[in-house]
Amino acid sequence: MEYSISWFGPLFISEEWSNGLAAVFNKKTFFDTITDNVGVLSKSTLEKYLKKYLESGEIVRIGRNAYCARGKLKDYEYDYSDIAVHIAKILKEDFYDLDFRISELYQMNRFLNHQIAHNVIFVFVEKELCISAFERLKKEYEGNILINPTEEDFFNYRREDMIVVRNLLTESPKGKKEVWHTGLEKLLVDIFSEKLIKAMFSESEYPAIYETAFNSYVVDESQMFRYAKRRKSADKIKKFIQEETDAKLRLE
Repeated sequence: MEYSISWFGPLFISEEWSNGLAAVFNKKTFFDTITDNVGVLSKSTLEKYLKKYLESGEIVRIGRNAYCARGKLKDYEYDYSDIAVHIAKILKEDFYDLDFRISELYQMNRFLNHQIAHNVIFVFVEKELCISAFERLKKEYEGNILINPTEEDFFNYRREDMIVVRNLLTESPKGKKEVWHTGLEKLLVDIFSEKLIKAMFSESEYPAIYETAFNSYVVDESQMFRYAKRRKSADKIKKFIQEETDAKLRLE
């Protein structure tokens, strides 16, 4: 569903606001609004306008050809631990063009009522090089790293700041500042799809996680559901959001 956008000073601001949730518009609507206010412009100029407003943060991308005024929505950021940063440094230096992501269990504390006391660092590596990456990291973190462990093995061998190496699936969202960063689009799917992550905290926390994520942060829904489809959990997640949370999907 598309909403109108009004011209307000030098920027386009959405007319419809509700608890920080801004109206959704596509590229054509945005271009038409500029043209109506400043006259006919070339496509390249219109593209520059769009880029300008995205860079300024006044509007944000929430899906494929879908945007909204930022309002109260924040960009999700996380300050990774020294161990996570060190792991990323090793993998980037020792494996040319390796595709990997790193997430930490502590990332969930921002959304949980019951805080996690012991961190776990998940390293998702492209399948063909997963074992090689594990062997390299094992040299640095002997006794504190596992590869594709079962839930039972993990809890039997778990230590503080345990490192878990897993296969990285295609369609895994990339980080915005660093490719290896894990954003909300992946986190929100992984708590449904990664058995080990699911075992770390109660599913009763899920509604609050999704409500905080969607009401407070920019979430690229197209990217999230594309990854969820790859994890065969898209329908389950969509039903959960619609029936068990107060979160609003902007691209319905």
